[in-house]
Formats: sequence, C-alpha cells, structure tokens
Amino acid sequence: MCGTIPSVRLPLLLVAAATLTGFLLAAQAPAPSKPDVGEGLKRERERLANYQWRLKTEMKVDGVLRVSRTESVHLGPSGELVKKIVKFDKAMAPTPFPHNDPRARLSAPMASTEEDTLFDQAQALMQFYARLSPERVEEWAKRAELMPPDPDRASKVRLHGRGLGRPQDDAVLYLDPQTKIASEIEVKTTVDPRIVDIAFLRATFEPLPQVRSDMPAVWVPKKIFLNMNRGKRAVTLEMETTDWRSWTGS
Repeated sequence: MCGTIPSVRLPLLLVAAATLTGFLLAAQAPAPSKPDVGEGLKRERERLANYQWRLKTEMKVDGVLRVSRTESVHLGPSGELVKKIVKFDKAMAPTPFPHNDPRARLSAPMASTEEDTLFDQAQALMQFYARLSPERVEEWAKRAELMPPDPDRASKVRLHGRGLGRPQDDAVLYLDPQTKIASEIEVKTTVDPRIVDIAFLRATFEPLPQVRSDMPAVWVPKKIFLNMNRGKRAVTLEMETTDWRSWTGS
C-alpha cells in the first residue's frame, strides 16, 4: 500500500526519533555550574580560627620512621599554623654499614642535618598549599574543568586543573554536593619551584560534630599525606588532627 512504511524502516525511525529527543533534552537542561570555591575556603578558614587542635606528624625516610611529633595548633592572624610542641621523638641515627658491606655503596647513612632538612622541606610544602589565598583558589577554579564523578567518590563534585599553587602542578578537588565545601584534594607537584624532585599531596576534610543544631557544621582538615622524592631519598609525611576544641586566643 502506498502510505505504509516498510517494517524494516520503522525501528530505524524510532531510534532516530529517540536520539533526537535525547539531544533536545540535553540542550535544554542547564549545564552544571561550578561552586564558589574561593568563598567557601574563606568562610571555612574564618570558622577554623575559632578552634585549636592536636596535630600528630610522622616522617618516614626510605620506609623507616625517623620523626614523630605531636603539637598543639591554632591559626595565626595571617592564616599560618601556630604550633607548640607537646611531644617530640626522633629516631637514633642508623649505624653506618662497614666499608666492605655492599649496601654501603648504595646509600650513605643519613646525617641528622639531612633529616632535619627533609623534615623542614616537607613541612614547607604542606604550608605552601595550606596557605593558598581564597583568591588564588578561586582563579584556579574558574580555569578548572568540571569532571564526571569519580567511581570511588560517586557522590562528590570533581574539579580538575593545573596551576593551583605552581604553574606545573596538577590538582583534583572533590566537593561535598550539598555544601560545596572541599572534602578532599590531591595535588601532583614539585618539592620546590624548580622542576627537579616530584611530590604528591593528599588532604581529607571532615565536618566537626555540631555543638548546636542551629550552627553550621565546620569542615576541618583530618588527614594529610605527602610523598616526595629528594635526590635518592623517598620521604613520606603523614599528619592527623584530633582533640578539636574552642580557641579563646589566650
């Protein structure tokens, strides 16, 4: 019959119509907007200034624990960490290998001054990223790409981009979908501005238990991990916060 569509063509037309409908719906749907990361960081730092906490730091060099330190910490006027040592343990220097031991040719024993230098460099890198200004972070967020959710963090908003702290670094920021506050950040960077030794930094954030139901939750750094290469040395720094309480400024 002249007005009849052949049965073979009908499924193809249905598929084409469904595809076109999908494209039209996608075009009409609003594109996901980027959260105001800089404003969120500024707000959380202001809230964080009302607290003090304990910070435990452990440094391993070539897989061996060398330094363990516990400090009482609060934020200073410029956002810097003000620390007071509560407990400090430093491992004894390793016994040098005999000159005829093959291991003596692979790596020289680490001097105490080298250990102190590695610890200071690791701490400095941590502080560098911890003290990035909200304006700097906001500029990075404007250039960053809004990525599909990570399968392991399906509920998180994911931003990816370069140049968070240094031009060559690569950062991924995960945000809580409800509050748009950072819950985790990962950065591939270098130990110092020279592109010589590489480093990887990860920090996770958690909300403190609310004192009152009418008060907004305060998101605080919970765990920080740093892995860096310095010459032939492999250095890891692990930090964890506990005992959060009000800071009176005294």
